[in-house]
Amino acid sequence: MPRVLAPLVLLLVWLMKISASPHSLRIAAILDDPMECSRGERLSITLAKNRINRAPERAGKAKVEVDIFELLRDSEYETAETMCQILPKGVVAVLGPSSSPASSSIISNICGEKEVPHFKVAPEEFLKFQFQRFTTLNLHPSNTDISVAVAGILNFFNCTTACLICAKAECLLNLEKLLRQFLISKDTLSVRMLDDSRDPTPLLKEIRDDKTATIIVHANASMSHIILQKAAELGMASAYYTYIFTNLEFSLQHLDSFLNDRVNILGFSTFNQSHAFFQEFVQSLNQSWQENCDHAPFTGPALSSALLFDAVYAVVTAVQELNRSQEIGVKPLSCGSAQIWQHGTSLMNYLRMVRSD
Repeated sequence: MPRVLAPLVLLLVWLMKISASPHSLRIAAILDDPMECSRGERLSITLAKNRINRAPERAGKAKVEVDIFELLRDSEYETAETMCQILPKGVVAVLGPSSSPASSSIISNICGEKEVPHFKVAPEEFLKFQFQRFTTLNLHPSNTDISVAVAGILNFFNCTTACLICAKAECLLNLEKLLRQFLISKDTLSVRMLDDSRDPTPLLKEIRDDKTATIIVHANASMSHIILQKAAELGMASAYYTYIFTNLEFSLQHLDSFLNDRVNILGFSTFNQSHAFFQEFVQSLNQSWQENCDHAPFTGPALSSALLFDAVYAVVTAVQELNRSQEIGVKPLSCGSAQIWQHGTSLMNYLRMVRSD
């Protein structure tokens, strides 16, 4: 009898090991992207997931799965409920959202408690940045990065006098590093704040009367467009003026309708257009836009969609690298339990070092 049972016991143990091995690498994404005229965030995540799973080097490895959850409103309570649905699934990371700060904050808090990485793709909030959890990683360039970039442009052009137009009061906190540079130098920076009317005309007239040639605009893409349009109406779209826009999506705006070739406009782009997948990425987003938003032209990929694409790759690459030294096991968690994911800290360390091609 022992001779018969022994092979069966070994077979049972082998089957248990096979069934326990991970068949999928699960990521959760919480998105606030509207269905109509969307930013393409769902599609960009799907493109990244499919491209990873089709790669020859992924043969025999765990399949990447991304569960997408929709946010109907920016609510901490509703988002907390969503997170409590996500944790039992056993995920290696949570992505998003891109424009819901209250929801993003509660996600970071819960992920921090459970030691599950949280990828943010939204501009940082100054007041909350100093309390950011270790498990939170923001792929969006920081306010400090933008300040340093603007300062670099001013230094390159030997600009000693400039004006900063702020759409919101937190502009002064966001660009604190830039303001400090002017405080410790002999250069001059005047600051003008948009009032509640949101009409930039009075500010632009003051700047024109002061004969300030370099104008820094810290506003969202739509307000930046309005400011430049009003400037053109006031005759401030000539070679005499240089505009520096801090919004990272301003390059997507179409300005040909009211600007001539002489005006100097400087902005920033974070897209790597030489990437082998970039053109296919843009074409896929463009096709999706045409199908769901035919009444408005496609201006280009939203930054959040590109960052979510990168986030999927970063997570998978980090898990792959960490698996070389230890086996990453996914663990179902619960909001009502004190349990944490034991590999979360190790994965975060890898995520902060990982580089995606």
